[in-house]
Amino acid sequence: MAPLPVWWTSRLMCCWLLWTTTAARAQIPPQPDTDQQLLPHIVTHLLQRYLRHPFQPVQFFLAANTVPHHLTQRDLLSQVLRHTSGQAAVAFGSTTNNPVGLRAAVQQQRSRAILFGEDFVAFERLVANFSTTANDYSGRYLCVLTGASGSVHQLETKHLPRLFGALWTRHIVHVNVLIAAANGTVRAYTYQPYTPGRCGKPAVKLAAIFAPGSSVDAQPHLYPRLTTFCNCTLQVGSFEAKPYTLLRPKVDGYTELGGFEGDLLHLLASRLQFRVNVTESPHQVQWGVIGAPGNSTGTMQLVQDELVDLVIACMALDVTRGLYLKAGWAHYTSRILFAVPQGRPYTAFEKLFRPFGTAIWAALAGTLLGVAGVVGGLSCGRRARSWRRFVYGSAVRMPLLGALYLLWGGSVVAVPGRNFARSLLALWLGFTFVVRTLYQGSLYLYLQRSATFPPLATVEQVHRSTLHYHMVNIAMRFFVDRPEIKPRVRFIPPGLDTLGEQVAGMAARYTDRVVVCPQDMVAYNNRASRGRHPIQVTRESITLFPLTIYYPKKSCLTQPFDRLVRHVVESGLFSFWVGNYGDYDFEANRREPAGGGEPRKLTLAHLVGAYQLLAAAHLLAFVLFLLELVSLRLAALRRVLEFCMD
Repeated sequence: MAPLPVWWTSRLMCCWLLWTTTAARAQIPPQPDTDQQLLPHIVTHLLQRYLRHPFQPVQFFLAANTVPHHLTQRDLLSQVLRHTSGQAAVAFGSTTNNPVGLRAAVQQQRSRAILFGEDFVAFERLVANFSTTANDYSGRYLCVLTGASGSVHQLETKHLPRLFGALWTRHIVHVNVLIAAANGTVRAYTYQPYTPGRCGKPAVKLAAIFAPGSSVDAQPHLYPRLTTFCNCTLQVGSFEAKPYTLLRPKVDGYTELGGFEGDLLHLLASRLQFRVNVTESPHQVQWGVIGAPGNSTGTMQLVQDELVDLVIACMALDVTRGLYLKAGWAHYTSRILFAVPQGRPYTAFEKLFRPFGTAIWAALAGTLLGVAGVVGGLSCGRRARSWRRFVYGSAVRMPLLGALYLLWGGSVVAVPGRNFARSLLALWLGFTFVVRTLYQGSLYLYLQRSATFPPLATVEQVHRSTLHYHMVNIAMRFFVDRPEIKPRVRFIPPGLDTLGEQVAGMAARYTDRVVVCPQDMVAYNNRASRGRHPIQVTRESITLFPLTIYYPKKSCLTQPFDRLVRHVVESGLFSFWVGNYGDYDFEANRREPAGGGEPRKLTLAHLVGAYQLLAAAHLLAFVLFLLELVSLRLAALRRVLEFCMD
């Protein structure tokens, strides 16, 4: 038998598909007209009022146990789409779990979804396939039961608690379930996760009843904000990182959280009505490292494994943390910088050069070189000697020593003649009444100061130095473009405020290192140790340091917390708290203390530099005296000395 033509086979397939579709539709049980009209109308209204988002589409999920019921759901969906045509963007969701990766981290999560389920098992099947990578559990969800609902008592005591329990395990709290009742009404159910005496146990609540012909707008708000936790206890992971968080043991054995981030948490607890139970980082690992589930340590492990509801302790926004955790609103932006050693103290001899700057000392050195050049030039050759008698007369002997003698404030032994008298008078007046007076007046102040050289001010100066870099291990991400510093890096071991101890030691103890730290730790130590040496920092910062609160990936706390955090930040209250915990005038700490009050007498310790210079002058004179004695036996040396002294 010859095979059928292709066109004939295609026609037979189309006829078979048309017949099966018609037969399936004939098996659909008839629905009451009120249900067919009211339920899509309610879904459409709730979509337009609560689920529309300016930047995200509304996702639709369908779950049915049979093909006929799947077609019923598609008919219901078609009515909803027809009513909302052009008013909301929609998409058909996929429940395939996506692997966690960088692409998933930057991908926007969906926060609006409508689920059509034939029964409660279908809803649980849909929810079980949800992923924190693609779905934002703190968004708004609407479940529409399209199959038989059963009795109200059975719904409220068996099916709904089971469904809400599955939703609560994923912390999906902004959700409503629409059920078409037998009397022609549509009932909307939700649940409350926090109620007095039932903390973390979903309590079924009838949110609204929609009757045919009634106004949907007259119903209460179906997605109210979570504004109270009904005095329930939230587990907070933290550790001591002054001044961000301070652990204060209480008499009842619990720990209270201080610091300006602790003050923020207390305000949130007061406004949202919850109690705080602090859980410290295991083994004092502090921040720890974040990785795939099972590979994290420290506080990151607490929040990733959902052992705590949130963590707050100098937590910076980070891309890697964003892969596995949910970040809240950035409530403060600090700076990461270097705490550097104090500048090297000036020696007693170096203090003698402090009254004048480099430019003035260069001018004085140029003057001396000019004098030496003129004297040397006028001492060479017979013609030059005749010029010397013309410039400053024949009675002047040893002009170079005379010039140095005048510079040091001595008097003129032999009065010069000729044209040199006027030049010498001008130099003597300038050095005696201007330069020497200014120098002596400033020197009196500088000798009494125990000043130091300026500390390192820029990041480049730190890199050029030989100092070691002390930092916590997670701070290495700030130096990915500086691989050459790895041999100089020393990691601070985790422990109770070990970073704070390193920062405090930079005031006077450590001179061989720099410490990578936030500016607030330096400001806190400078405020706590006023009257002593302040900790010096670089003027340039390494990077900015935005702080936030981290939650588990499927937490529902971000919206109520972020709303209050924004109010606190915008009011300036958080900046006020920060200012109360530290001295942030780093430039004032770099400046030398200005001398004031009653003048003090100079002591021998102040004049050590002058004595050193005097000893050097006597030593030079003694060496010259020895050379003069030796020149009596060496004619060549005698001629050199006569040339220099003539």
